[in-house]
Amino acid sequence: MTRYSTLAAGAAVMAVLASGSAQASSWLLTYTSTNGAAPFAATLDLTASDTLNAVGGYDVTAIGGNVDGDAITGIIANPGQPFAHYSADGLFIFDNVIWPTSSPALSNPGLFFASASGAEYNLFSDNATTYELYKARPGASYLANSVGTIAFTETHPIIGGLEGVQGGVPEPAAWTLMILGFGAVGAALRQRRSRLAAA
Repeated sequence: MTRYSTLAAGAAVMAVLASGSAQASSWLLTYTSTNGAAPFAATLDLTASDTLNAVGGYDVTAIGGNVDGDAITGIIANPGQPFAHYSADGLFIFDNVIWPTSSPALSNPGLFFASASGAEYNLFSDNATTYELYKARPGASYLANSVGTIAFTETHPIIGGLEGVQGGVPEPAAWTLMILGFGAVGAALRQRRSRLAAA
């Protein structure tokens, strides 16, 4: 009975380790105003799902960074993800979806996020090269609006949906753990053989 439990435990460890594939990708999005209006610049750290959603893009699951030094505290959830949805105050429409390897990289509803100052921001595309960034006081009014450009840089690459290959590939740490798991299973099998030979 002991040998079977050892092999079963080894198999369970291997199954868990094999499933340790990357599930997200990180992107740095930089926005620069080109019309001389505020908001002037934004640096956004985005985390996106690595699987295509129902509209053919990738859901943004987290956001950080700043807009003109105003720290971003997080993405405002879209209850209709990935479809366009209005903010509670009706000031914005957003979807929180990106297409980082396409033009435009954001849809016209775009990203909706909050900041430490209490402001809300909406960054969206007008066309393949022009983007707008709005700032508002929640439930009150728009505070500022600028037109500009964006750049996307992948900061935590994955081999998965964002690279056009479906399904994740284990990261280096997962490979190390899998190799250790194989070693543990092999040691258990050697131990079993030596016990059988001694009997």
